[in-house]
Amino acid sequence: MESKKLLLIGIIVAVVVASLVGYAYYYNYYLPVQNSLAYYNQQLQYMGYYSQGNYGMMGGGMMGGGGMYHMMGNYGGYATLYENTIPISEAISMMRNIPSYVKVFPNNNTLLFTSSNIVLVVLGMGHERAINLTGQQPPAYAQHDVFVIYGLINPTLIIPRGATVQVVFINLDDDMLHNIAITPVPPPYPYYPMMYIRMNTIGMTPMLPYANYNSGQAYEFDFTTTFSQPSVYYYVCEYPGHAEMGMYGEIVVT
Repeated sequence: MESKKLLLIGIIVAVVVASLVGYAYYYNYYLPVQNSLAYYNQQLQYMGYYSQGNYGMMGGGMMGGGGMYHMMGNYGGYATLYENTIPISEAISMMRNIPSYVKVFPNNNTLLFTSSNIVLVVLGMGHERAINLTGQQPPAYAQHDVFVIYGLINPTLIIPRGATVQVVFINLDDDMLHNIAITPVPPPYPYYPMMYIRMNTIGMTPMLPYANYNSGQAYEFDFTTTFSQPSVYYYVCEYPGHAEMGMYGEIVVT
């Protein structure tokens, strides 16, 4: 009987120790790696999107052909810059310098584009910073981090069919990585949206580091894509939990 008790105690101790070791590994190693800039950029490169400023792996995507999604006909964007830095003040000025072909409707949080060649300046940041910067309130669904586009927070974008859009994404958050991806997959989004929307992404950036407000510099990335057919798309941040908590907006192609 005593030996059975000792065996049972030994099993319980072993289970507890294994659980503690697993817990420590998960929170101290696995999650930081999964959520790191290097991991996400590695995943983007592996999937055939970008490699140090080139379009895809091996100078043009997986096997040199423009990436898996390009070969499948689903990827219409291409990289033009890789993690350039830009003064934070300049990024804010770019966002406030609204092109003549953009009509702003604050009351329904909508931007109407009337040109077939569009430059879309998108800033990623936290909820409070966006409110202070724009004087606008975010949509009710946006609970934390958001996008700011030409003075509005997570606005609906109305874009004409056939328009070519240069997306200029700048991360102005002070403590969080962000990216932007364009997809026809609608919300709600899961905690890990990357693989959920990846097969239908038509343009995206890597995860960009957060801005350095001491040096006054932020990270920026451009890509260009064309909206050929009338449809509804969404711009989404793929960092874990961000889209789930409302870091996304709608694009209506008319």
